[in-house]
Amino acid sequence: MLNVTSPGASPRPLAAPGRLRQGPGPHTQARAARGPRGGGSGQPPPLPGGGAAEPELVSMIVNHLKSQGLFDQFRRDCLADVDTKPAYQNLRQRVDNFVSNHLATHTWSPHLNKNQLRNNIRQQVLKSGMLESGIDRIISQVVDPKINHTFRPQVEKAVHEFLATLNHKEEAGPSTAPSEEKTDTSVTVQGILPFL
Repeated sequence: MLNVTSPGASPRPLAAPGRLRQGPGPHTQARAARGPRGGGSGQPPPLPGGGAAEPELVSMIVNHLKSQGLFDQFRRDCLADVDTKPAYQNLRQRVDNFVSNHLATHTWSPHLNKNQLRNNIRQQVLKSGMLESGIDRIISQVVDPKINHTFRPQVEKAVHEFLATLNHKEEAGPSTAPSEEKTDTSVTVQGILPFL
């Protein structure tokens, strides 16, 4: 613990563990370093059977899912569970201990730059690799179990509804070109899931 000593006063801690202001720093940086889930390129993976989802169609469906608030709902569902999982509790304890040990090596003075100290701690936590491995464990405990039982059925339902309205609009409008083969929704859903 960092001791604060001012003239004529007894030492006091600079900050309690876990009380440093955590902005969008290390978590966002660790997530960005890993890249998007489902692949590093941001592109959907090749689909089974050699099929490929049309990028425009995938983009339209993803925008439709966003406009329906589906991604926000998934995010809320996962965040509601995260603090109950052992991986989160373990990571939080490890970070708290790391910060406490780091602060124990510093003595407060009126000239101490707290922002510099905070940034130094963030950099040390990032360099340690504990965030990346801890966040991966959190994802495996919180997100992965929900993919097949919660997220996939909701995404498939929304994709079916979207494609039905898209096909209905195409049938209602005049068409001079012969109709193309209808898109297989299972192929389209597999092309969208990596964006979750």
